Amino acid sequence: MKKLFSVLFFCVLIISCQSQKIVDRQNDESKAKYFLGTWTFVQKNYKEGEETKVFDLHECMKNYELIFKSKDQKTIMTKTFATGKDCKVKSKTDDFLVMITGGSFSYREDDLKKVEHYKIYSQNKFSIIYGDIINGNVTEIEDFYQRKK
Repeated sequence: MKKLFSVLFFCVLIISCQSQKIVDRQNDESKAKYFLGTWTFVQKNYKEGEETKVFDLHECMKNYELIFKSKDQKTIMTKTFATGKDCKVKSKTDDFLVMITGGSFSYREDDLKKVEHYKIYSQNKFSIIYGDIINGNVTEIEDFYQRKK
């Protein structure tokens, strides 16, 4: 009798997890549509203690872009960069297949799986939140992107 209840409980658990995946996938499709287009890097904030500060962007950083496209019902992302004396040297990454779930998107870059946590502020502005080391301390950084018109 205990085995029967255990098996039934396990089946109910599997069924509930499967239905959750279907709901999550539907939500992901609407979030994927939000990101479609070209986004320009506009601001970098970081925390120093309890205070949030704005990082002065170098001129070339203002040319950084994230480009999201839909291809065969999948979301593809490309990063573009500008370097050089007058920021005239343009480069871009390969296309990355992106999975958007909850408050993050993940992709594989150079055999490394990356997970970027994001926060949506408006139809035309979102940020990517991550940790990095500044002055020997782990610091929360928020990169803001604005939809290119």
